[in-house]
Amino acid sequence: MTNYKKLLFFFDKRSSHKNIVCFYSNVIPLQPRFENNFSYKISIRFPMDMQQWNQSRQILLDQTLPIEYIFEVSSIEDCQQAEQLIEQFQIEKYHLNPIFTGDNIRFFEENVFLSKEDIFSTPMTIKDFFSRQAINLYDFGKINILPNGDTYANLNHPMLGNIYTDSIYEIVSKEVEEGKSWFRIRNQAPCNSCIYQWLCPPPSDYEIQIGRPNLCHVKK
Repeated sequence: MTNYKKLLFFFDKRSSHKNIVCFYSNVIPLQPRFENNFSYKISIRFPMDMQQWNQSRQILLDQTLPIEYIFEVSSIEDCQQAEQLIEQFQIEKYHLNPIFTGDNIRFFEENVFLSKEDIFSTPMTIKDFFSRQAINLYDFGKINILPNGDTYANLNHPMLGNIYTDSIYEIVSKEVEEGKSWFRIRNQAPCNSCIYQWLCPPPSDYEIQIGRPNLCHVKK
């Protein structure tokens, strides 16, 4: 708990807004002094422990921090449970985050894979169009640092170095020169022969987890 408090005091001195991301079962109340500079992102997985849910809801209601709920869904049943919670507890800010379990590919095909209609209905600027030809908007500029100092541009790709033994310059240079994350674009088959190649969003972690280069109904 001491380290947790020190971490909050450290981030509280920074002017930018901070998100506390945690599962609903791990919510910890903050001191009033932190309420202007922090917000919560609460993850929910099913099945739920309703006792823990009610306890965390009470903790959150006793504070004035902004809250966003992230429902991790892997089936239609999960989506229905999320909708029930949203309606019952009048949750205003939320989104559904599909989770691949290894055996729910049908759920992804029906609810996540893109169709031609999906591609055309997604708002897009000229900047987006050209950006997708050069960088991966999900990963570009991001470095993930684990507690032991190991660094990754994307946790699904090889390690870039360690902040205790390598400089930030060395870590970033390795990603730019050898990495697989920042510049992962749709230049692989079958996307490289598709007329909608640069209209689709860049490859995401879903492609890595599912083991497919694309998630769409246009190019099988």
